[in-house]
Amino acid sequence: MESNIGHGMMSFADSCEIWLSSVIIKMLVCEWDLSTIEMALIPSCVLFFYAIGSILSGKLADKFGRWPNLLVAYYVICVTGTASAVATSYIMFIIFRSLTGFGVGASYGVSVVYAQEFVPKGDRAFTGFLLNLMWILGGIYECLLAIFVMGLENGWRIQVIGTVIPCIFTLVMLHFCEESPRYLVINGQEEKALVVVNKICAVNGKPPFDCHLTVRNESCGEYRVVFQQPHTRTSVILTVLFLCNMWTSYGILFMVPDMMSHGYCSMSEWFDVIYVTENGCINYTRAEYIFFLCITFLSIPGYVLGPWTCDKVGRLITFYYSTWGGLVATAVLLFCFGSIVIYSELFAVLTFYCIFNAVLWIYTPEYYPTYIRTTAVGLINGISKFGAAGGVLTTLVLDTISIVYTIYTYIIVMSIAALTTLALRDETRGTLLKDDRDAVQNSYPNYGSVDNNELGPLNSPELTAGQ
Repeated sequence: MESNIGHGMMSFADSCEIWLSSVIIKMLVCEWDLSTIEMALIPSCVLFFYAIGSILSGKLADKFGRWPNLLVAYYVICVTGTASAVATSYIMFIIFRSLTGFGVGASYGVSVVYAQEFVPKGDRAFTGFLLNLMWILGGIYECLLAIFVMGLENGWRIQVIGTVIPCIFTLVMLHFCEESPRYLVINGQEEKALVVVNKICAVNGKPPFDCHLTVRNESCGEYRVVFQQPHTRTSVILTVLFLCNMWTSYGILFMVPDMMSHGYCSMSEWFDVIYVTENGCINYTRAEYIFFLCITFLSIPGYVLGPWTCDKVGRLITFYYSTWGGLVATAVLLFCFGSIVIYSELFAVLTFYCIFNAVLWIYTPEYYPTYIRTTAVGLINGISKFGAAGGVLTTLVLDTISIVYTIYTYIIVMSIAALTTLALRDETRGTLLKDDRDAVQNSYPNYGSVDNNELGPLNSPELTAGQ
């Protein structure tokens, strides 16, 4: 439980930083009189550097460890995030936010793998649920903070400082965390791995292990291995699915406020949104931040259903129904039956998108072996953020022409995702995390044979009970 809380806080802190751009973007338009392109460049630059951070950190985490990578990433987030609050120009702000995006990208994918490597197979879906829930809570925190501070003088600066606080707390907490024992074992650091394993045993009230751990794989952190056999097919499929999910998930956060401002299906009338105009500058109102909060709460059912169905019916079935369901729900947005109906349709869209996102983050770390796990997750997640940037840019530009055009792009993207899921073949429900069978075949004499390429002691009931 202690490790789950720690990993959850990492997800919470990363969420705050990513949500920040959508929360304060119109305040910055008012602050520096930004054009539509300049406004769109803020989240796009954050996502671009997020991608670079994710790709680089995945490789480094497989070569040098999960823990030091996370520590450096959160130092970057805390320093550049704080610097963003005192930026005096658009250029300065976008530079600091880009560096913050780099730090978040360097931390998020690694933190998901780090969390999954500390839990047994039966708890992986629950861990995915916890990480997603903390991500949602980060968005709720951002919306609540905005409701109270954005009407104040320099409100957006206060919002940025408030966003950094969870990151500072997470940084402090990281100094008390241990390196992943799976990483230590696969890199031949036997003594350190046993120290960590026995600390976990002590916390769980179990006797220490007395076994020999000798594992080494020379291909740790190699990008080429991710797209080589036997991973080629699945790596390509997961890359496409991540791209599609990020395009739609990030884009819709910016599309919904535009749907309100354009009065799509009388949305603004139902919520009675009145825009505050000062010197020709249109800004978010408190009603809109409350709406952001409602949208965030509406994401929770998807993140609950995703892990639950992953365990009940399997990862592949969850992929199928979330993408095809998301496609149908998105297409229905084209039909306007009134404001109440359109909110119900948006709820359905968010639910399917969130289930899709949840199963991606559960399935991907399970599929890859330890020696390239963070490399693969970081690389695929990093590439997907270019899709997120494309989704945000397309949404902000097309929404100025017609909301319908934006919805059509989502239909196309979800069609690609739905068709791609049909090519997935490997089910990971109920299986142990993959590792090199030959390397670990005889490493655990006291705990029987190694099943399904798994590090035996790290999944034994004596170790994992009570975590």
